[in-house]
Amino acid sequence: MATETSKLVVTKNVDQAYQKYRQLKLEVDAWQQERRSYWLVNLSLAEESPYLPIADLPQDAIIELWQRLNISAKVEITDAALREMWEQLEQGQNDMDPEMATRLQMAVSGVAKLASQTVDEKGVPEQKYNPRASENPEKNLTVCPVCGEITTLTVLTEPDGKRMMHCTTCSFEWPVQRTGCLFCGSEDSKKLLYLDNEAFPGIEMAVCEVCGQYFKEIDGRRLPVKDYVWEDLRTLPLNYATEHWLEEQVKKNNQIN
Repeated sequence: MATETSKLVVTKNVDQAYQKYRQLKLEVDAWQQERRSYWLVNLSLAEESPYLPIADLPQDAIIELWQRLNISAKVEITDAALREMWEQLEQGQNDMDPEMATRLQMAVSGVAKLASQTVDEKGVPEQKYNPRASENPEKNLTVCPVCGEITTLTVLTEPDGKRMMHCTTCSFEWPVQRTGCLFCGSEDSKKLLYLDNEAFPGIEMAVCEVCGQYFKEIDGRRLPVKDYVWEDLRTLPLNYATEHWLEEQVKKNNQIN
């Protein structure tokens, strides 16, 4: 496959958040093990994707896990206060502090993962959620078929480099076309540029010259990853660098539409 590669300039930034993230992630994992069987009976999957959108997740489960994460972080707050904050979010109001919002996001993801595990276990046929972009251009392949959230993370799996989308919300994975843009469906390999930086080996940013959108691609044959959510967070400098690169290209020669 003919591709063009280029280098990204990345600002070095040592991430100090890993220990906090890891502590919360361990709490999420423990909650899933302890409460999975209880909450699974409250999950009802739709016949077509998205099988269980975020808006349809049981609120009580989210509040329960959110509160567990708050306790782990030594934050005292009542369940009633959390419900009020949740209702404000549903009304479009969001004034909670970043750390509280992070714990909420991890709680939502933790509950959503129960749905993705259920879909995996039921073995939903791939053809139900894997149309090629060129055959179904109105279908955005970056939309998770389980939770309906958008993800821009792909993984090339061993041994032959099969491309999988990985949802950073519910952790569901689904196969997508190996070549071309996942947003607009262009399969012209010459129009998809791959940008990288030596600080992040095994990871490239794929930029489509046709639609100007990009996604992150991890080569699992070169970079084994245990936690894709953290890997996506850890490599956010690549996202920022890609956006800057796109801005510069537009200024220089207007190559990106």
